[in-house]
Amino acid sequence: MRKLFLIAILIFCISSCTSESKQDCEVNKYGTIEITNTSTNPYNIYINNAFVVKLFGNQKSGKIKVSEGNSVKFFAEQSSGYILYPTTKTTQFNIVRCSNYTWQIP
Repeated sequence: MRKLFLIAILIFCISSCTSESKQDCEVNKYGTIEITNTSTNPYNIYINNAFVVKLFGNQKSGKIKVSEGNSVKFFAEQSSGYILYPTTKTTQFNIVRCSNYTWQIP
């Protein structure tokens, strides 16, 4: 009877123990953004002045990983299809880890 009681307690302890595994975005401190280009013209996308991707007309990016931080700068510049000057769009986000953001251009 005593062995049965000890085995029951052992099984209970093993089954109730859970290991907390953190998400990749929690460990590596990033959020994600999806960018939608509603124009028929292509746009170059920059994050904190670094080129990230070229979005063609009416295209949606996949989820782009962005490091956590305040005032992360996003810049989009039309790469072709303009007459005199390219259309540009700038915005800033406060990126919180494991959060998802969206941005529509132009």
